[in-house]
Amino acid sequence: MKFLTSVIILTWLFFIVWIPNGMATFTPLKSLKNLPLGNTYLNIGGNLRLRYEYQNNYNIKKYTDTKDNYLLERFRLNINLKTQKGLRTFIQFQDSQCIDCALKISDFKGKDPYVNEFDLRQAYIEWRKINGSPFGFKVGRQQISYRDKRVFGPGAWGNVGRYTWDAIMLKYETSYLNLDIFYAKRIFYLPKTFLDKYYPFDVYALYGQIKKLPIIFDVFYIFKYNHSDVTDEFGNYFPEEKRHTIGFYLKGKQSLHKKDYFLKYSGLFAYQTGSYPSKDQHISAYGWYANLGLNYKFFIPQSFWLKYSYGSGDKNPNDNKVQTFDGIFSGMAKYFGRMNLFCWSNIKDYQLTYKVKPIKGFKIVADYHWFYLAQKTDYWYYFNCKPVKDRGRNFSSNYLGKEWDIFVIYDLNKNLQFQLGYCHFIPGTAIIESGFHEEADYGIFQTFIKF
Repeated sequence: MKFLTSVIILTWLFFIVWIPNGMATFTPLKSLKNLPLGNTYLNIGGNLRLRYEYQNNYNIKKYTDTKDNYLLERFRLNINLKTQKGLRTFIQFQDSQCIDCALKISDFKGKDPYVNEFDLRQAYIEWRKINGSPFGFKVGRQQISYRDKRVFGPGAWGNVGRYTWDAIMLKYETSYLNLDIFYAKRIFYLPKTFLDKYYPFDVYALYGQIKKLPIIFDVFYIFKYNHSDVTDEFGNYFPEEKRHTIGFYLKGKQSLHKKDYFLKYSGLFAYQTGSYPSKDQHISAYGWYANLGLNYKFFIPQSFWLKYSYGSGDKNPNDNKVQTFDGIFSGMAKYFGRMNLFCWSNIKDYQLTYKVKPIKGFKIVADYHWFYLAQKTDYWYYFNCKPVKDRGRNFSSNYLGKEWDIFVIYDLNKNLQFQLGYCHFIPGTAIIESGFHEEADYGIFQTFIKF
C-alpha cells in the first residue's frame, strides 16, 4: 500500500475505533436546519464520502495486467431554500479527489471519473403544484433519476457522479398521473475547471408514472439527438445520431399464505429505433430485465432474488442495421457487477442475490453473476458502454465470465454509514481466447457521513 494512502487510512480507522460513542449520536450542523428567513426557510447540509479501493488485474479503463490501491474523497455541500408556498432553490457544490491513484488526469480524454475539483454540481429552481394546481417546473442543473435508476440513473457510486444535466422540466402531478416532460443537456465534467462543458447531443424525454393501479407502472419516451459528427478537443468522437427509446417499467408485490413471506417483482422493457444519418445506418435494438425476489423472515429478515438483464447486440456488423442497445443513461455499478466490467450493451447477465439483516442497521448483500455476450459478432462493451476494440469481435464463445460480490453495510445512525466489500471475477472463454485473462479482484472500505 502506498505511503500517503496508508497514513490517511490509519488516521481514519483511529477516528472510527476510538470515539464510537460520539459517532453514535453524530448530528453535525443541526443548527443550520430550517433557519427562517422571512417566509423562506434555509437548510445547509451535505455529505462526505471516503472510500479506499483496491483493484487487481483491471482498472476503470481496461481489463489488463495492472494493480492499484488508492483513496477516493468526495465532498458535497447543499444549500436549500424553500418558501412557504413551495418554491424551492437548491444549490450543490462538489469536490472529488483521488489520493495515490496510478491513473492521472492525462490518462483520460478530458473527463476524469475520479477528480472534479470544487465545482457546481446542481443549481436549480423547482416549484411543484403551483398555487394548488397540478402544474410545476424544475429548471437548471440537476440530477435526474426514476425508480430503480435504470432510466436516467445518477451514477452515484462513481467519485464524480456519472450523470448531471442542465434541464428544463415541466411537471404535471395528480392523483392519477405524474408526468415529467423535459429537454436536457448532459454535463461533461472538466476535472480542474469550475465551468464545465456539454456533451454535443440533446435529449428530449417524457416520463409518466400511472397511479392508482395494483402495481407500479411507468411509461417513458426518450429522444437522443446529435446534430452532426463531432470530435471534441480531447479526441472523443460522437457520431451524428437520432435515437428514439420507448418503454415501460413495472414493480409489484404479492403476499404468500405464510406470515412474513411475500414475493417482489420488477421489470423493464425498452425498444430503440432511429438512425446514424452520416453512416446511412438504421437502429433497431432493445433491452429488458426481470427480477423476482422471495422475501421472508426466518428468525431474521432475508431475501433471495433471481435476476436477468439483456441488452441486444449487433448480429451483422457489415450491414446497415445497428442492433446494439444503448443503456438509456442508466446506473451501472449495482446492475452488472460491482467491478464495472460490463454495461447494458450486447450483454446477458444471469444473477443470484441474497440479502440478510442480522441486526438493526446491519445488512449483508451477496451477488453472483454469469455474463454472456448477446451476440458473438459484436464487441464486449466496458462499463462506459464503449467497445473493447482490441479484443475484436466474432468471438468463438458467448461466455464472458462470472463474478461474485459481497458487501457488508452498517448504518450506525441516519448520518453515518460504513461499507466493506470484496468482489472477484473469473474470465470465461470469450475473454480467455481474446487476450489477457487473469482473474481480477476489487475491494473497498467506505465511510459516508451525512450532515
